Amino acid sequence: MGRLEGKVAVITGGGRGIGLAAVRLFLAEGAEVALWDLETDAIGQELADCDQDRLQLSALDIRKRGAVGDAAATVHARWGRIDILINNAGVTVGHVDTLRSSEKVWRDLVDTNLEGAVHCVQAIVPYMQRRGEGSIVNVTSVLARYGYPGQTAYVASKSALEGLTRVWAREFGPNGIRVNAVSPGYIRTKMNESNPPEVLTQVLTRTSLRRIGEPEDVAHLYLFLSSEEASFVTAAVIPVDGGFIP
Repeated sequence: MGRLEGKVAVITGGGRGIGLAAVRLFLAEGAEVALWDLETDAIGQELADCDQDRLQLSALDIRKRGAVGDAAATVHARWGRIDILINNAGVTVGHVDTLRSSEKVWRDLVDTNLEGAVHCVQAIVPYMQRRGEGSIVNVTSVLARYGYPGQTAYVASKSALEGLTRVWAREFGPNGIRVNAVSPGYIRTKMNESNPPEVLTQVLTRTSLRRIGEPEDVAHLYLFLSSEEASFVTAAVIPVDGGFIP
C-alpha cells in the first residue's frame, strides 16, 4: 500500500522539473493527482505510462483567481476530496538590478510565486476544512534565506511565501491542516539550464555535498510532508540545498 493511498493531491507547475517528478512519485505512492500547469498538451505524452484514471491534467494560469476556484471545484467533483496542495509553480528571471527592475518584472514574479499560491490556498482550503485535515507544501527558495543580488522580485516573493507558511500553519492548524515549506537550492531543471557555466561552478564550490540537486531530491520531501509520517510537522521551512553556504 502506497504512502498516499486514497489521498487526492493538487500539484501546481507539475509539467516539468520538480513538479513533474512529484507527480510521478505521488502517483507511484497511490495518490490521485490533479496536475495544474500553463500548458498540458506535451505533458500528457510525458505521463502516458501512468495510470490515467488517477491523473487529471488542467491547463491553468494560477494568477487568475476565478480559474483556480473553478479548477479546484472540478477536482473535488471528480474525487470528492482534496487532501494535499503542493504550491510548486514558480517563475524567475535573470539578473536584474533593483534600481533597473521594471514593474512588469515585479508583477510577473509576484503574481505567480506569491499571489498564485494565495489563490490556490483560498480555493482548496475550504475543501480540507470540511474533512478536518490536509497538508499544504509551499515551495520557496534558498535565496529567500540568504538574499541574492539582482533577484529582488524573486526573493521578495519567496520570502513572503515563507512568512505565509507560518501564518497559514497557525490559521488552519485548528482545522487539522498542516502547512510547511520546502526551500530548494540549485536543482537540475530547465529553469537553471540557461545559467552560464561559471554560475554552476560557483554553486558547487559553495555546496557542502559538491553536487547539484535532482528534482527527485525535492519531490521526496514533498512526499514526506504530505504523508502521515509528518503528522506532527507544521510551520517548518526545510532546505533541500546540499548544505549551501552563501
